[in-house]
Amino acid sequence: MLAHYAVSGSEEAFRELVGRYLDLVYSTAVQLVDGDTHCAEDVAQTVFADLARLARKLPAGVMLGGWLHRRTCHVAANLMRSERRRQNRERQAVEMNALQDNPEARFEEIAPLLHEAIDQLSEPDQAAIVLRFFEGRDLRWIGEVLDTNEDAAQKRVSRALEKLHVLLVRRGVALSGAGLAAMLGTQAVTAAPAGLAACISAGALATTAATGGGATLGLLQLMATAKLKIAVGTVVVAGLGTTLILEHQAQARLREHSRALQQQVKQLARQAEGQSNLVIEANAGGSLPEEQFRELLRLRGEVSLLRQQKAEWEKLRAENRHLRTAAAVQGSGAASQPEKDYLPKESLAFAGYADPESAMQSSLWAHTTLDGKTILAGFSPNQQAEWLKTHKTPEGVAAQIARCPVGANLSQVKGFRIIDKKVTADDEVLYTVYVEGLDVKFRHRMKKIGSEWKFDGEFRAD
Repeated sequence: MLAHYAVSGSEEAFRELVGRYLDLVYSTAVQLVDGDTHCAEDVAQTVFADLARLARKLPAGVMLGGWLHRRTCHVAANLMRSERRRQNRERQAVEMNALQDNPEARFEEIAPLLHEAIDQLSEPDQAAIVLRFFEGRDLRWIGEVLDTNEDAAQKRVSRALEKLHVLLVRRGVALSGAGLAAMLGTQAVTAAPAGLAACISAGALATTAATGGGATLGLLQLMATAKLKIAVGTVVVAGLGTTLILEHQAQARLREHSRALQQQVKQLARQAEGQSNLVIEANAGGSLPEEQFRELLRLRGEVSLLRQQKAEWEKLRAENRHLRTAAAVQGSGAASQPEKDYLPKESLAFAGYADPESAMQSSLWAHTTLDGKTILAGFSPNQQAEWLKTHKTPEGVAAQIARCPVGANLSQVKGFRIIDKKVTADDEVLYTVYVEGLDVKFRHRMKKIGSEWKFDGEFRAD
């Protein structure tokens, strides 16, 4: 997925990466910033924005979990003014000699020292700790990742724990290897808040896209800085390009958050079902322990709350659809509003790939800006391979497009008019486009790849 995102800029691949590694980054950040969840979210946002920005520069075969852990430690340390906090932690460590594997010792008291120690391990040892305790991988998986067998992976994890134990002892934390393993196994990972993955994905991708310049990308960067909060109550129709971007960003975040809520509802429902089974067993053989009964009530309350939140988000989605319809009606009645199927060259903007119309506009915008990387990111995999085979680099692709009739006469192009649209298959749409200013028509094929629509070929119309 990392390689796929680095080559094609696939937003779907990046969102999958964020979803897979968010708990690792968020847990580490929470523990490094003394449990401040808002600071932890800021740290996670920065770390994944760095990943989006540096993905193409990371070496092949990089251990992504270890890289993210190191990056999180670095960002959190800068945020918390590491020198002053390290002195405070050293003083606290002197008072922790009495821990001695006390099972009731508070994990958060030694978490900052623990992450500092992990960050000082060698890369293979750090990978073993992160894979085993933060990613929750079994020994067979770790062996495959480290190119060894299951027994060797077990020894690697044991040696890494011993080295980590020595580093912690030097900091005044008297915790045995077994106690350390037990603590990591039960308390190392904290679940991130629902919906945070969607916000982080959109923010990081928007920040990366903003490096290409332009007013539209500046808007995306502003949205990322503001943590991408949706203002449903106010609708401003300020041109076709901006309206499309706002709508598609809002819809994407609504879908992501809705999916996250659904997953959390299912997870809590399963937990509640398990507790209900305990109730049945207890009624059959006695009474349910008070602690388990309280846990059952808590889970039921959380399930109810999440269902309410899901209903609220469904309501927001309905309001969003209503606002889109109202904006379209308002736009069709305004004399200054462009025609629905006419796209002036100056109004073109990047609109994402969520549906054929957005992908069509993004493709036209990329071709008129002659940005090779953006053009390739909007191509289907087949088109990417074909163009790179012939033209080698994104710059070569842009140079070839600049020699085509439209690219060679961009100064004469006034806009693009969609004169025909045919749905040729469930995953394919064919547009016939007239280029105003050149008197040229061509067919523009868009194809659905996964959850995104991409440019899949262009040829002259009859």
